[in-house]
Amino acid sequence: MARYYFNLHDGEDIPDTIGSEHDDIASVREEAVESIAERLRGRLLEKQDVSAWLMNVTNDAGLTVLVVSFSASVQIIPDTPSRSH
Repeated sequence: MARYYFNLHDGEDIPDTIGSEHDDIASVREEAVESIAERLRGRLLEKQDVSAWLMNVTNDAGLTVLVVSFSASVQIIPDTPSRSH
């Protein structure tokens, strides 16, 4: 197994100093997607900006093996008389 580090950039750099071990790139991808989904949910519920996030996954040698970029927003559209049914 190899160790991978899931470094997040969300306006500030949040390096992963512990990492986790994986057998293959598919399981690395799965952890990255699950981690992002969890963070997005929490931040959106807290009404925080998630407009330009990036996760850079590196191996033990510090080489990038996976990059995930993502953004999300919630917009409430007020009901106006012209939109009423």
